[in-house]
Amino acid sequence: MAAGRARRASRSLERRRTRGSDAPALCRSQHRVRARPERVLRRRAEMNSRTDLISAATKVFAARGYRAASLRDIAEAAGIQRGSVYHHVTSKEELLLEGMLPALEQTTVEVERVIESVLAEEEPDYEAALRQAITVHMHCLYGNVSLEGVKVYLAENLLATHSDLTSEAKARLRLLTKRHELNFARLYEAGVNAGVFRNELDPLLESYLVLGMCNWVSRWYRPDGRWSLDRVSDSIAATALAGAVA
Repeated sequence: MAAGRARRASRSLERRRTRGSDAPALCRSQHRVRARPERVLRRRAEMNSRTDLISAATKVFAARGYRAASLRDIAEAAGIQRGSVYHHVTSKEELLLEGMLPALEQTTVEVERVIESVLAEEEPDYEAALRQAITVHMHCLYGNVSLEGVKVYLAENLLATHSDLTSEAKARLRLLTKRHELNFARLYEAGVNAGVFRNELDPLLESYLVLGMCNWVSRWYRPDGRWSLDRVSDSIAATALAGAVA
């Protein structure tokens, strides 16, 4: 009987030892499971910090201008140390581009989609297409992105000489800007060829004029101001069509 109790005690001890040897592996497994979301959270936090930094930089550029704004100004606006800026970006130029490009790229792609869709129709309505392209341009610039980003894009891209930007950055901005201008020019040209717009119109000149009206809105438009975005868009479209329709 004593021998039986000894064997049972030995088996019980062995089971406890076995469970004990498994415990570290189980803890490591649980640790790995916990660590994965922690890494994800860290990456998300870094992405959020970068987004906040770009947003702060865009506001500083809009208020002070690209050349006058310093990394110290941007760091203070973002609530971080100056040296921490380089943890997220490589240069002040990168902050400028990241602040401008979303507005320009979104606007260009959406307007291009509208114009290509209309031009693919059997009987395009060129007047309606111009109204829609202007409305999309206005809502992309002033409705879905920060006004600070729009102001930076217009001030630093259209009005400045880019003397502080690299050749690669200048080329990238010029390419997007020209693509957007030519989209409107294509629409005007198609309307002229169809006899809807006046034959003497210069399509590229008209695209410059209509975009000039749209972009100047950034100087005075306020989302909570006197005129809604749709009202402003309709007025610009009416003015453009009044001078274009045959």
